[in-house]
Amino acid sequence: MTTDLNLDLIRIKMRTRNISDFYIQNFLEQVRKVGESSSGSVDLRTVQTPRSDLLLEPPNDPEELNWLTLEGLRLLKNVAVIKLNGGRSTTMGGNVPKCILTAKDGYSYLEIICRQIECFRRLNKCCAPLALMNSFFTNGPTLDLLSQIGFEAVTFVQNRVPRLLTDNLVPLDLGNHEDWAPPGHGDVFESLVDSGVMKTLLDSGIKWAFISNLDNLAATIAPWILGLVAKEKIQFLLEVTPRTQEDCKGGTLVVRNGALELVEIAQVSDQDKPLFMDIENFKVFNTNNVWVDLETTNKLLDSRRFDLPIIQNKKVIKGHSVVQLETAMGAAISSFEDSRGLVVGRDRFFPTKRLEDLFVLQSDACVLDSSFNVCRNPERPVELSFRPLVRFHRSFLDSPLEFFKRFEAPETVSLLKAEALTVAGDVYFERNVRIEGMVSVEPKAGVHYRIPAGSILRSGVYP
Repeated sequence: MTTDLNLDLIRIKMRTRNISDFYIQNFLEQVRKVGESSSGSVDLRTVQTPRSDLLLEPPNDPEELNWLTLEGLRLLKNVAVIKLNGGRSTTMGGNVPKCILTAKDGYSYLEIICRQIECFRRLNKCCAPLALMNSFFTNGPTLDLLSQIGFEAVTFVQNRVPRLLTDNLVPLDLGNHEDWAPPGHGDVFESLVDSGVMKTLLDSGIKWAFISNLDNLAATIAPWILGLVAKEKIQFLLEVTPRTQEDCKGGTLVVRNGALELVEIAQVSDQDKPLFMDIENFKVFNTNNVWVDLETTNKLLDSRRFDLPIIQNKKVIKGHSVVQLETAMGAAISSFEDSRGLVVGRDRFFPTKRLEDLFVLQSDACVLDSSFNVCRNPERPVELSFRPLVRFHRSFLDSPLEFFKRFEAPETVSLLKAEALTVAGDVYFERNVRIEGMVSVEPKAGVHYRIPAGSILRSGVYP
C-alpha cells in the first residue's frame, strides 16, 4: 500500500508546516509499518496479566513508606513536572483550550496547576520546574494565561501529522486545518527532544520527569513514588488503578514475551473487545501518570530504540475515510528494560473528560486544600468512594450546550453524601439541591420535572 511516491507526498506536506526532518522521518517509519500490516490489533491470547514483581503495590510498612518519602524529598531537585496540555473543551460544550476553563472554585485548570507547583516549591524548598506540552491550538491562549497570572513555565508545542486516506495512505488534501491531526500524547518524548527542552532539562540537572494529563488535577508529585523509582532504579513507571465497570474500556497493562506492554481498546479487534473489558481478566487500567528517567529516554530516542505501538484511529472527514496515526505515552513502557507498573488509589486519578466529571469536580464532594490539591471533602462519609458516580442520559442532556438550561446553578448541587446520581428525561434543578445515597431522577416521557430549591433527594427513584 505504501509507495515511495506516497511517502514523498507526506514528506512534502509536512515540510510546508516547518516540521523537522527528525520528526518527519519518524512519522514516515510509522506509515511504512502501517502499510506493511493489515491490522494493528493485539491478539489478547498472546498476553498475560502482570506478575507482582512487574506490577508493584504501595508498601504496607509505615517505616518503609516513610523512608521512601524522605528519599524522594531528597531528590526533588532532580525532578520536573510535565503536563500534557493539548486538549480542547469540545466534550464540555466549548471550543477553547481546556486549560483555560473554570475547573474549581473560580480557578482554571492551568491556574490550579500553577498554584499547586508554587505551594509545592514553597513547602519543600525546591525548584520543581513545570513544562507544558501545548498543541498548535492551545499554545497561544496558554502563554496569554501564564502571563496574566505571572507564572513562568517551560512550554513546547507538540507536532501535528497529516491525516491519511485509508485506502492508499496518501495525505488528505482539503487545504485547511482538517488535513492535520494531533499524533497522540506518545508524541511527548520526541517533542521534548525536537524542541530542545530535553537538553535544557538534562543540562540543568533534571533526571526524572513526572508526566500527566492537565485535566487530572489529582496527579501531583508524590515524594514516596519518586523514592521508589530511585530505590528500584526504575526507568519508566506507569501508575495504574483498579478497574471498575465504569472504566473497563481504559488501557490496561499486560505481559507479552516477558515484558510489560500497555494495550488500549483501539488496538483490540471487535471480537476481542468483550475479553478486553472483562475486569476479572484485566484488573487495572492506565491513569496516564508516568515517571520516566530522562537520560535513558534520550538515549533510546537517539539510538532509535524507542518503539511505540501505532494506534490507527479511523475517521470520516468531509466524506473522506481517513486514518490518524497516534501513539500513547504509556505504551513507551515496552521500550525500557527496567519498567514497572504501580497500583495507586483513586486519590491520584480525577480526570475530567465529560461534563459529568466536571460536575463532580465543581461539587462539594471534593475540595481544594491549602496547597491547591484536589482532595476528598473531609465531611464526606468514609464508606463512600472518593467520587460519586454521575450519569446524564441523552434525554436529559443531549449536548453539552444544554447544561445550563438544566441547572439554575450546577455548582450548588450538593453531592457530599451522594453515592450515585442518574438523570434522564426533562428535568430542571433549581439551586441548593442535595443528593444523598443512590438517586435516580427519571420522569415519564413528555413530563417536565422541576426540583425545587433546597430539596433533599435521598436514595430512590424520582418522581
